Amino acid sequence: MFSKDITVDKILRGKVTVIQLKKGFRYGFEAVFLASFVNGYLKKFKKKKISLADVGSGVGTISLIIAYLNDEIDITAIENNDNYLELANENIVINNFQKKINVTKGDIFNIDNHLINRFDIVVTNPPFYGKQQKKSENALDDYAKRIINYESWIENSLKLLKEKGMIFLIFPTGLLEKSLKILSKKTGSFKIFPIWSNQKESSKRLILLAKKGGASPTELMSGVRLLTKQGKATKKARTYGDSGIFNFL
Repeated sequence: MFSKDITVDKILRGKVTVIQLKKGFRYGFEAVFLASFVNGYLKKFKKKKISLADVGSGVGTISLIIAYLNDEIDITAIENNDNYLELANENIVINNFQKKINVTKGDIFNIDNHLINRFDIVVTNPPFYGKQQKKSENALDDYAKRIINYESWIENSLKLLKEKGMIFLIFPTGLLEKSLKILSKKTGSFKIFPIWSNQKESSKRLILLAKKGGASPTELMSGVRLLTKQGKATKKARTYGDSGIFNFL
């Protein structure tokens, strides 16, 4: 029986169930869009078996969406908070993804040696709030969003990748320069996908794809707008959110 402190939510038109805390970090469009971006990549660049690490996986939303649309995939969801780990395991069982997703308690700032150079893909929605930014009133929410060392988070995430492996990130647009500086030490062949709230505002979020050892020119992609002039979800945003896949790569 579910606790009164959690909610049971349906995504991808009810195809995937996500159990999450009522008060704490809850998934948003970032998780859905990042997973959908990865699914678009996997659809085009088919490979028999993919190993993927979901760094800072929380309750497992990104892993669940990727597992739903990919049969030949081995996902390791890495999280260090016991509350989120417990819910992630429940989510895996309720969606019947036990053969696709394995949850492991791990600290990205202190990586287990057996995880290094192991994965074809790393996906992460890193915490990005600085020390000076306003804290959330909820301790778990604040914990999930506040990061001690953004640079170390990305650098250690890259250590998980095999050579020529791919990393997928989503972060605030203001962190693009910093992110590229960190990533450029080990990766290249950048693809940058901007996300706009509407036609009037500048991009607030970016999805970035980079290849370990890549050297191809940087590509600025067309991106997506979330809302119409009337404040309703755009057709593209609805399609990505409902299907769990970006069909553009």
